[in-house]
Amino acid sequence: MLQESDVLILGGGVNGVATLRDLALNGVSCVLIDTYDFCQGASSASSRMAHGGLRYLEGREFRLVAESARERNRLIAHAGHLVKPLEIVVPLEHLLGGFARAVLRFLGFTRFGGPLSLAALEGALRLYEAFGRREHPLPNHKTVLRRAHFPKGLRPQTRAVAAYFDGQITQPEGLMFEMLDEAMGQGPRVAALNHVNWHKDGDAIVVTDRFDATHYRLTPKVIVNATGAWIDDVNAKLGGKTQYLRGVKGAHLVLDHTALHQRMAGRAFYFDDGTGRMIITLPVGENILVGTTEVETKDAEDRGISETEIAYLLRAIDGLFTDISVDRSHIVSMTTGIRPLRDGGGSATSAARDHALEEDRFPGCAAPVLSLVGGKWTTFRAFGEEAADRVLKRLGRTRIMSTAQRTYPGAAPFVRDALTVPREIATRLIARYGALAQEVAPLCMGPGSTPLAGAPHYCRGEIIWAIRARAACCIEDLVLRRTQLSLGHGLQRETLYGLAEILAQEAGCDPKDLALEITAVLEDPRLMGTRAQLQEDVA
Repeated sequence: MLQESDVLILGGGVNGVATLRDLALNGVSCVLIDTYDFCQGASSASSRMAHGGLRYLEGREFRLVAESARERNRLIAHAGHLVKPLEIVVPLEHLLGGFARAVLRFLGFTRFGGPLSLAALEGALRLYEAFGRREHPLPNHKTVLRRAHFPKGLRPQTRAVAAYFDGQITQPEGLMFEMLDEAMGQGPRVAALNHVNWHKDGDAIVVTDRFDATHYRLTPKVIVNATGAWIDDVNAKLGGKTQYLRGVKGAHLVLDHTALHQRMAGRAFYFDDGTGRMIITLPVGENILVGTTEVETKDAEDRGISETEIAYLLRAIDGLFTDISVDRSHIVSMTTGIRPLRDGGGSATSAARDHALEEDRFPGCAAPVLSLVGGKWTTFRAFGEEAADRVLKRLGRTRIMSTAQRTYPGAAPFVRDALTVPREIATRLIARYGALAQEVAPLCMGPGSTPLAGAPHYCRGEIIWAIRARAACCIEDLVLRRTQLSLGHGLQRETLYGLAEILAQEAGCDPKDLALEITAVLEDPRLMGTRAQLQEDVA
């Protein structure tokens, strides 16, 4: 059936997956492929927030903010098992300072903003909340001027504290896999393949599985390029020449810091780094996420995190509270990804975050190519819908249904007591998978209930389910995109051996290949934090 698909989607990031879901639910035969894994690249390195884009107001990106606020509210309403309201605290050292420059940037007279002031933030929050008032609104912001009511330990220069609400995506990867599962549940005319190679052969696209060399020859009527940072490279591979992208790499640190976690008390903090640039830090389970950096790059394969980036983020978070110190020893893992921003002038910080849908006809390529350029996590559904509408038009089809008010599978009602596993396991499964815990639970009984070595909060059955139901093919797939094993107190060596043993049994992976994967993980700072350097020093 794959060979007869009308649409080929290149790229298994959040925008590609959202487009697949929308098309599948509207009865279109489509195949999504990714050279790497699903939810790799920028999709796996976000700030884990569903937000309206408060700071984009200063750059007058009103359409983006309105769309983002609406989609944020919809995610909280229809994917409430994975997307939660999040209070964000903003310490302010200026009541009026910087307001004039912010107004000038808002009016388009300058590209440069000033330090964030209470006056500027008050005006922005009123507009921001107005954009998000139409569907499932969040609570209004509040402002505190009395220092006795500030969070403990803020810098003595702090003159006011504002607090507003956005959303937090507790497991972005899980949300993507729910969309994939829902798409493929529409029947055999829909498929998603990870870890494949492809090349153009005349009007056809030949796809080859990396592991078993199975190949398919596809002749789609429409090609959707949703490869993120690789968009221009992929268009060149299809026979075209485009310059749609501006790659901006962003890094986050994941910290294990009990005192900082307790002080934040479930709230995020959005604060000035001391130079006028804003930093976000938020709780992720028992950890703290801090980001982000902005480094321009032309290499789509760039996954490095420089010492300069690490030092910058540590310096910023170390200055948030005067009585809490943060250093390298608190880093348990890191994330990095390249945001595929639309090409344009100005600094990386001021670059437009809106998305665009570009359509091309390339020499030697019979199918039109739609490139999904830019975008942000929060607006994936709307961007996928826009892309699907264009595809439907090219196919001469009409839309059957909209995903705008559709509940995500894990948010469906279910009977908790129907889970025939120990209560402690049931609680963890529900927190991670919502209603899909009903699918995972049968594998978590008997031998499947055995805790993973070094990670007793996961059991063997969950890993088996991730391999069988969510196409995990290697250790990195499991650690980064099917579980949160790199969080907590950090990934342990014995856990990697346990994952390798399960992969060998379930997927038939070669033990020699798995040993190489373990070595690569131990040397990867994204997975091991600063311990990766220690591992290299020991070697």
